[in-house]
Amino acid sequence: MASSSSNKQPLMVDRPATISTLCTVSSGQSFLTSLIPTAVGNATKVFDVDSALTDTSISGAYIDEIWFTYTKRAIQKLDAVTATTATYSANGTVCTITVSGGHNLEIGQKLFCDFLTYNTGTVPKDDTFTVADTTNFTATTFDITIPSLSGTITGNVAISLPIDFCFYLVSTGTVTNINQFFPLFTQSIPQVAENQILSTTLTEKLPLINHPTVQSGALNFAGSNNEIAPKQRGLMLRRGQALYVAASGSTALTNGFYCNVQGGFY
Repeated sequence: MASSSSNKQPLMVDRPATISTLCTVSSGQSFLTSLIPTAVGNATKVFDVDSALTDTSISGAYIDEIWFTYTKRAIQKLDAVTATTATYSANGTVCTITVSGGHNLEIGQKLFCDFLTYNTGTVPKDDTFTVADTTNFTATTFDITIPSLSGTITGNVAISLPIDFCFYLVSTGTVTNINQFFPLFTQSIPQVAENQILSTTLTEKLPLINHPTVQSGALNFAGSNNEIAPKQRGLMLRRGQALYVAASGSTALTNGFYCNVQGGFY
């Protein structure tokens, strides 16, 4: 059934749709410079609301969930792109990592570190670590906390940096220019095993939709049980529009992600 005039929200759509699209392209573009893809072919269409304007029975579409699924099983880390070689200096429990070309990490994100070389003592154990909130956090350096070591140890480390995806609204059937991509939101996916499936709703990246809160108290987004609240996030698209996604990075993804969109037409 369609939404009634009283609730104003198409939670129950006339024509439900779940679409899964493999996304592998990422070539020569950095979202640290601009969210707009550097080439039309660097973005992939993941949901179409009759952008060709051939289906007069469609008025629009509602998307209530977008999630990513990695293309293969991973037990330690994802390998969507080749790990980046950096240098490190560790003393006690503090390990400072320096990435000459810069990193796209955020404080609090996780990453897998593979310590390759060391000058003395015992090399830190390869593991998943969290980016610490310290004064060493810059565009090229960051700290992680490691098991205590004796003395200063330096060397090289291979780090698996996050994959950044940007979603775009496109209002044309055929994209001929990168200026036809309008950024909606970005989703960063750290390359750790726990992110083999990642929801843009649970990460609160999918935008809030404009309607009254269904429930109050602990079930709201600010409440202690917000993750089980009725969906308050989504996208409303009109007929003639489409949703695209692109990945940031200097090279194409070696192993991609399936971008899964759940919604429906009305």
